[in-house]
Amino acid sequence: MQNNIQEVKKILYEHMDQLVDRYDIQLIYIFGSYAKGINRENSDLDIAMYLDGKPEPLVKLDILDDLVRIFRREDIDLVILNQVNMVLQFQVIKYGEVIYMKDLLTKVLYESKVMSRYMDMEYFRNVQNEIGHRKFLEMFKGDDDVTL
Repeated sequence: MQNNIQEVKKILYEHMDQLVDRYDIQLIYIFGSYAKGINRENSDLDIAMYLDGKPEPLVKLDILDDLVRIFRREDIDLVILNQVNMVLQFQVIKYGEVIYMKDLLTKVLYESKVMSRYMDMEYFRNVQNEIGHRKFLEMFKGDDDVTL
């Protein structure tokens, strides 16, 4: 079991060329407890990858199989950034640590696109959250036992 992000990086770097070539990986991030430095013995390993083009639907299973073999552990949470929502992509780039980039331009273009789309949708997320909050409060309207 890897104790910290440096051990994760070391193992990943030993297999980086093979992974990058096989899956056309553009960016790799470590996020979650390892990136925050608060991982414990039972923490899973959170890895996010951005792939070139539109990845095949089952590529995640192939990559995950390779990562399980490389790290010799089953508790790996792999996120293919091309296949997840903008909020998760934003969280990964905001709180994660880049451990591989094909080149700086790729990183800058990808992260700029994510941040721009995330900010464009911020107003709508706030409206949606406000509506949800109001509906939640209406459920308890008149219930004297509930304090919010």
